[in-house]
Amino acid sequence: MRVVTTIPRDKARSFAASLTALLSGNHSESKIDMVESINRKLEGWAAFYQFVDFKAKAFSYIDRIVFWKLAHWLAHKYRSRIKPLMRQWCKAPKPSQSKTWVLFGKTNNGKLSGEILYRLVGQGKKQFRWRLPEGNPYLRSELRNTWTSRFTEVAMAFASV
Repeated sequence: MRVVTTIPRDKARSFAASLTALLSGNHSESKIDMVESINRKLEGWAAFYQFVDFKAKAFSYIDRIVFWKLAHWLAHKYRSRIKPLMRQWCKAPKPSQSKTWVLFGKTNNGKLSGEILYRLVGQGKKQFRWRLPEGNPYLRSELRNTWTSRFTEVAMAFASV
């Protein structure tokens, strides 16, 4: 066992491959539903590696892949080039944040909604604090009362209570 201070390269590549597989087909799905499913995966990935040092390189690698794979997915879905789609849906939400996809439309359920693609870049590192437990939680500290009797009826009476 050793402490991992960065995201392993093969883990980042396999996660990027799973996102690529998600975005390589399924063009009948709504763009809002697709971005919601991608966001769930990205938020889970960010939560899993929230205490890791030196994660900016892996996060930017995954962000770049997701951004452009979503662009190609949208272009294939709407039979358009990427440039007009980027003019329409790609915006910088805040001045200090990176550019992302801001999509509006209907979900597969028919509800109108909007969704912003979650970006991993800019997710700060959280400080990990370790506290030693006050005692060993696997050892019993309570006193166990054991009832013994030579009569089976008494044992059965205690067991049914």
